[in-house]
Amino acid sequence: MGDFVKYQALGNDYLIVDPRGGGTALGTEPVPEAVRLLCDRHRGVGADGLLFGPLDAPRPGTAAPLRIFNADGSECGMSGNGLRMFALYLGEHYVREWRTGTPFTVRTPGGDAEVRIMDVTDGRVCVGMGRARFTTGGGTDGGGAAATVVPLAGAGPGDEVTVTDLHLGVPHTVVLRDAIDGELVRRLGPALAWHPRHPEGTNVEFVRVHDDRTLDIAVWERVAGPVPASGSGACAAAAVARARGLVGPDVTVRMPGGEVDVSVARDGRISSVGTAQEVMTGVLSRSLLKELAQRSTMLDEPSGRRGI
Repeated sequence: MGDFVKYQALGNDYLIVDPRGGGTALGTEPVPEAVRLLCDRHRGVGADGLLFGPLDAPRPGTAAPLRIFNADGSECGMSGNGLRMFALYLGEHYVREWRTGTPFTVRTPGGDAEVRIMDVTDGRVCVGMGRARFTTGGGTDGGGAAATVVPLAGAGPGDEVTVTDLHLGVPHTVVLRDAIDGELVRRLGPALAWHPRHPEGTNVEFVRVHDDRTLDIAVWERVAGPVPASGSGACAAAAVARARGLVGPDVTVRMPGGEVDVSVARDGRISSVGTAQEVMTGVLSRSLLKELAQRSTMLDEPSGRRGI
């Protein structure tokens, strides 16, 4: 096994660094500065984020613990696409029965997620994301998807935008529009992601309802900016559209990087089915390993912009 394995899901790419294989390029406690270097697309390997795990020996009947990092070194609570990639990795390298459709649990800082490899050859994985908690008055609950009007310069007529906030492992803000494009995402995405209402940031999904079974979305993540796809973002969009009665319980969410199928059960539990793919196994050069080791000894703090 090399120093890392790289996966991608609909163009969203992560590095998996496995501490179970012995000494890793990040040591036993990933330091933000070292994670940033490894994820840097010019000076390191390059990725949207990093999966550090499994932290304990994976075995049936026990949740497999995982830590998720953004490319800026901050820690992330949950990633739908990341869970898909990690599930395939565990099935390929640890528990063979998980490759044949047996459900198992991955434990993340954002909560436990039940995953199931539906087709290991095609990399098709189902991920249970739990229930969305819609934000109301600064708190979160399991109630309805209340809309909030946010004053925002450059938003268009009246300079305000209507949003719905929710939490699904990480915070999301959904904007329903009749039309979405790249210009809209670049103009409103960063302003909403780091609006004073969200001191720790939020991930923004711009959503167009195509019909009662199909959504088109574009995503601006609070750390990564515009991304081709987001598993948790697709689930957030479906949760809001379903709560508003705009779609049925089963929808296809189309993104620039591809599509996922999302289901919202009667009890509010959300699951998504999509694909992931192993890209490469890599061995780092001595010079990069040396620099990572040096950075791992540095006192560093996360950027404060936390979590995809």
